[in-house]
Amino acid sequence: MIKFALRRNLIYPLQLIIWNLVRKLETMLISYLFKFNDLIYTPLMFIGEFLSGLLIYFYQKRFIKNKNNKPSKFFSITLIQGVNNDIISPDNTIKMHLLIGFVAFFDFIQFMIWTVTVPKYLYISDSIVSRLSGILTISDALFYYYVLRLTIAKHQLFSLIIIGISLVIIIISEFLFQHINIFLQYSDFIFMLFLTFLCEVLGALIDSIEKYLFEYDFLNPFYVLMLEGFFGFFMSFLYFLIPGYWEDIKHIFGTLSANDLTIFIFLLILYIILCGGRNVFRVVTTKIYSPMARALTDYFLNPLYLTYDFCVKQDFITENERNIPYFILNLILSIIISFCGCVYNEFMILFFCGLEHDTHSQISKRGPKELYSLVNGGAESSDDDSNV
Repeated sequence: MIKFALRRNLIYPLQLIIWNLVRKLETMLISYLFKFNDLIYTPLMFIGEFLSGLLIYFYQKRFIKNKNNKPSKFFSITLIQGVNNDIISPDNTIKMHLLIGFVAFFDFIQFMIWTVTVPKYLYISDSIVSRLSGILTISDALFYYYVLRLTIAKHQLFSLIIIGISLVIIIISEFLFQHINIFLQYSDFIFMLFLTFLCEVLGALIDSIEKYLFEYDFLNPFYVLMLEGFFGFFMSFLYFLIPGYWEDIKHIFGTLSANDLTIFIFLLILYIILCGGRNVFRVVTTKIYSPMARALTDYFLNPLYLTYDFCVKQDFITENERNIPYFILNLILSIIISFCGCVYNEFMILFFCGLEHDTHSQISKRGPKELYSLVNGGAESSDDDSNV
């Protein structure tokens, strides 16, 4: 009743999952070795975006030039060059760059919330943000349907309903298991949930705007990534207005030995590289697949993360003890959400109640691949028909 639908381009979301994992492990290592303000991650992330987009964009241009205007592929994206292939975008240059600026701004606000506001809530579960990341898939799907005017198939609607029910159960369980007292009041907890929801909606806006720029304005994903990093880096200068920002950085560089400082700087440079690689595969996944496939990479490994949080970081604590039912409930729900995310994006196909009818593999068996593009409004191209 369940079939794995493997595609040739599955390597890109898998690469994104790996880059996400390695970057998470590296930040955990930095946190373990050095205690410092996480605010420094924001400008470094934007530097990684800018450099990776810049390098690949100009390499891509050179790659196209060496092909003598012949159709070619780069990251499984068909590259178009030449006078006869000029494409007219429906939006003018000012609007397109304004949209890129909005993407950078939303990304900046997300990092501000994660690095400035969220850490202040010391008595809330560390994993609550990741456990509610299924909101991103629902938000992406709503923008996909109502803003981009593209269709949602039966199996996708089914997945969204199950994800939604799981998220509701998670939120209700938080009210039951969280230790509400003078250190954590209901108002604080509700505000934290609001911030989590806001972050996921901002993430959906980022994904949807990028998909719009790629598919409707035919912008090069790496050009967009380069400008996002450029705009975002200058926005990150607003951090300088935060009290204590420079003091934390001076403390780190003033207290470390020469060897430790070398390791610290090396890890920060590595963080820039990991952010660059992660965001390259992020835009490629959004371009080739969809915003919902990109969102899946954020929470696909949540069952592993939650297990680590429970065993090592002592999460899921109530009354100063590990609460096993609290953990098991969230572990099961995280597995369900990850599974439904795979069903939505057709990496797994359910063969019951007609849920397989509108999937890529089944439509391909019934007719030409072009039919799939028509069914999905032309937004999610097949493996070999993505253009830039």
